[in-house]
Amino acid sequence: MDAIINAIQHWYKKYIKRIEEAPVKLLDHNFHHHKIKVYGLELRNPELTLEERAKAALYIGTLAYTGGISAADLASDYIRDMIDVLIMPDTSSSVRIPVLKGIAAVCYINYGNQSIAKENHLSDVLLACLDEDEDDPDAELDLIIVKFWACYVMTIVCCNNLPNIKLFQDSGGQTLEERLESLSRMEWFGWPENYAEVMFELLGYQKEEDDS
Repeated sequence: MDAIINAIQHWYKKYIKRIEEAPVKLLDHNFHHHKIKVYGLELRNPELTLEERAKAALYIGTLAYTGGISAADLASDYIRDMIDVLIMPDTSSSVRIPVLKGIAAVCYINYGNQSIAKENHLSDVLLACLDEDEDDPDAELDLIIVKFWACYVMTIVCCNNLPNIKLFQDSGGQTLEERLESLSRMEWFGWPENYAEVMFELLGYQKEEDDS
């Protein structure tokens, strides 16, 4: 029996190669920072699909939200990249929704990141999104969901941020008021708040009284 066991051990050592994974090279010793940098590389990789880059944007947002102030500050390096994905031509809803989620998480209660988003013209992107016609025959079925997320992001970047509130008031004007009022009348099933209504009130708009 010992001879058989020895023969098997000899055969194993001679013909079976142990495949060991190369150690992962950390981009940062802080876990959240490392993962943000990894997903940042994916977000900026033009060889990946937009869906893959959008997923990376979402993961960056999640890590920024859960990793504390330092993680959110690091994630600010990728705000412009997220917005760049949003403004690419023919970007689908399946791409825009996770990117909007990522931006919201990066900017949550973070004045500095909200200001960076402002500098990179996020307000123009959000307003253009709300201007899209969901009744257009060529419009995507989940365009309304994109608009719901756009409203949520607007409330996030305007939280305790008077310059951003003023920006939306000045650049949105009556058109924004009408868009928000229309969206506020829709069913926001599954959402904790009707963020179109929240934004409507935040901007100081007044709904017309129903005379009927």
